[in-house]
Amino acid sequence: MTKHVYIITGASSGLGAALSRELLSQETQVLGISRTVDKEIQQLAQELNANYAFIAADLTQVERIEATLQEIIESMDSSKVETITLINNAATVTPIKPIEACSSDEIVSSIQLNLTAPILLTSCFIKETANWSAKRSIVNISSGSGQYPASSMSVYCSSKAALNMFTKCVAMEQKEEPNPVHMLTIDPGMMNTGMQQIARESDFELSSFFRKQSEEGHLAEPETVARNILLELNQHRDVTPA
Repeated sequence: MTKHVYIITGASSGLGAALSRELLSQETQVLGISRTVDKEIQQLAQELNANYAFIAADLTQVERIEATLQEIIESMDSSKVETITLINNAATVTPIKPIEACSSDEIVSSIQLNLTAPILLTSCFIKETANWSAKRSIVNISSGSGQYPASSMSVYCSSKAALNMFTKCVAMEQKEEPNPVHMLTIDPGMMNTGMQQIARESDFELSSFFRKQSEEGHLAEPETVARNILLELNQHRDVTPA
């Protein structure tokens, strides 16, 4: 019986893929949302006889987000679920250039993926699980860039800062609810992922800093970060809100 459900965006690479692999078990249902499928995760799920499903979706197409999540949640039997968690992980670090050099399409696409999608998913998740008795949690993956300004990263920094504030606001809204959704923002730190590679290879002021972090071995592996995130989530979920 599925006891624990995890809905993970950006599940086909980097941290999202690592989280998916860590969660594969017979008591856990993992639903990975991303544009492309990770066939290695699907193969591993088959070998472990784990409950894993891939949902193809481009989260920059915001008009489809609510319908996609509604379909996922409505397919479940809530009476068999003890915990359900949405992990808003999908993000893009691009465009990496001065704001006047960014096209309108680049700006809009980045904001839609980094901020609009998590907001819409959060809204829909809370609404669609309102009558569930299961413990509900939402984890928004943030970044140090949400606290510290960086030249040529204005769109990314701003979207992550906004995501941090959004999480705090929703946590306040949920505080008085009888079965509140536990809201958690986690900054995973610098990881050895494709996003870091993009930052290293981009022509901007901080690219040398990111290259140095990689060369000196300061980047954490996604698998290690995934385990720490799940540990923090479980600790947070076990604390009764004041």
